[in-house]
Amino acid sequence: MKKKFTWKKAIYILLGLLFAVALFSGIGYLIKSNSKESEAFLTRKPTIQNMDDKVMATGKIIPKEEIEIKPNIAGIIDKILVDEGDKVTAGQLIATVRIIPNIADVNNAQQEVQNAQLQISNARMNVGNMQKQFEMQQKLYTQGVISKQEYLNSQQQLFSQQQSLKNANQQLMTAQKRLQIVKTGATPELQGLATTQIRSKASGTVLEVPVKVGSQVIEANSFNAGTTICSIADLNSLIFQGEIDEAQAGKLKQGMDMNIVIGALQNKSFPGKLTMIAPKGKDNNGTIKFPVEGTVFNPNNEYIRAGFSANGEIVLSSKKNALLLDESLVQYEKKNGKDVPFVEVKQKDGKFKKVYVKLGASDGINVQILSGLDKNSDVKVWNPSDKDKEELKEKKK
Repeated sequence: MKKKFTWKKAIYILLGLLFAVALFSGIGYLIKSNSKESEAFLTRKPTIQNMDDKVMATGKIIPKEEIEIKPNIAGIIDKILVDEGDKVTAGQLIATVRIIPNIADVNNAQQEVQNAQLQISNARMNVGNMQKQFEMQQKLYTQGVISKQEYLNSQQQLFSQQQSLKNANQQLMTAQKRLQIVKTGATPELQGLATTQIRSKASGTVLEVPVKVGSQVIEANSFNAGTTICSIADLNSLIFQGEIDEAQAGKLKQGMDMNIVIGALQNKSFPGKLTMIAPKGKDNNGTIKFPVEGTVFNPNNEYIRAGFSANGEIVLSSKKNALLLDESLVQYEKKNGKDVPFVEVKQKDGKFKKVYVKLGASDGINVQILSGLDKNSDVKVWNPSDKDKEELKEKKK
């Protein structure tokens, strides 16, 4: 007897078929995903290159010695005889200063001259009177009328009046010189100490002339640094002045070779020598920086301007034909309390396997692989950049 087909049985059969289709689709997806695992990630191969382990310092080029020319007398700039960039020699005239007399000082100096002249007139009159008195006393002493002591007293009084006249003459000369200084700024005897002619104290190139004709200048003294007329330096003697991070300071030693790269000269490199590492760091926006200096050598006598920005490359070590890998591909895991480096390497079946590696020197971008990989290893890019993601999309297409 045949069983009657019902809708209930049909529904069960349909659900069974749908379950079977879903099951086989899931299994197929997993198989497909596993077989194409290598397509889900980009890979990079290590490269064999030379690598320099170097420290980079940023800074600028400055003259080794820069001299500021200052006046030793106050006044107004009358002439400026040099321009920025001019070559000058020691003793060359740079500028002249015009003295503007102070009326009160001139009046005081003139009054001192008049007082000195009046003292000289009085002293001359006193000397004349004492001379006559002495001559009379001398006759009386010759005739035996007065004692020798009286004669000597008269002689002493004449000598005292003569000394007063001499002092008055000296005071007049001093007052006249002071009047000349107030009016002109100097006297013939003081030309080597104070002068209105400003001359270069060294040979070199004029770097800066911060004053103009008509500018007021102040002399250099114990209480004031004075006004700078111009600054001069020898551009054949330059140094690199820069800063390095505190993490790199311990790697450096004085006397290390440097490469000074100047961006303004199309990144031209000049040899150098590290001469100074500051014993104390400076806080720069929360980061400790250590100032460094190095001598710049210019074998071809190229024109290097003071103030050029530059980078100082200090090579610590150099690796030839090293096996290098992008350092961003290296991962770390804790093992026995230490961070152990590893990478994921593509196998023949398309799967990736964790491989522990031994690392060597690093330049901040690439790291040397001492063991664990060879040049044919395909290393997974586990943290792809936007550029890597675009490359992966193109590869999938």
